[in-house]
Amino acid sequence: MRTRTIVFLALLLPAAYSCKTKKILAKSPETAETKSTDNEIFNIQRELPGDQVERTAAGIRFTFSSEILFPTNSSYLNEKSKSRIDDVAKVIRNKYADRKVLVEGHSDKTGTPEYNLWLSEKRAASVKTYLVSLGIPEANIKTSGLGDTRPVADNKTKEGRLINRRVEVTVLKAD
Repeated sequence: MRTRTIVFLALLLPAAYSCKTKKILAKSPETAETKSTDNEIFNIQRELPGDQVERTAAGIRFTFSSEILFPTNSSYLNEKSKSRIDDVAKVIRNKYADRKVLVEGHSDKTGTPEYNLWLSEKRAASVKTYLVSLGIPEANIKTSGLGDTRPVADNKTKEGRLINRRVEVTVLKAD
């Protein structure tokens, strides 16, 4: 009988302890700033359907494919691209008039690094010039041409190269 009791307890105790209530760790609450920024992004995306808008460590970034903004090997903005930039400028003027803006041009790996850098600088400058014509203060806009140094997709495929040819407009966080 004693052996049965010991075996019974040896089997029962581990089972009983495994049913013990486990503490559930609460998720850390989101900060008001995070929620506010998420709402900002959501509202901007509603205003600009079809545009890529995201929150980054630097601020709020709008990304445009260079195929939408420019003809191949050109820094000339077409009418469709001006319409898209008009919408972004409106958001900047209405919500972020006091903020600095960074315009970065990017390219794929096709061509020489020197040419890609030059073209990306020219494209960023074209977007800046157009933003200034729409009332964004020139002193608030900085441009940078990065060439093919920051790819976001594989340059070995046509689709990847298309994604890498882009202009990013970032509304920087307030100081």
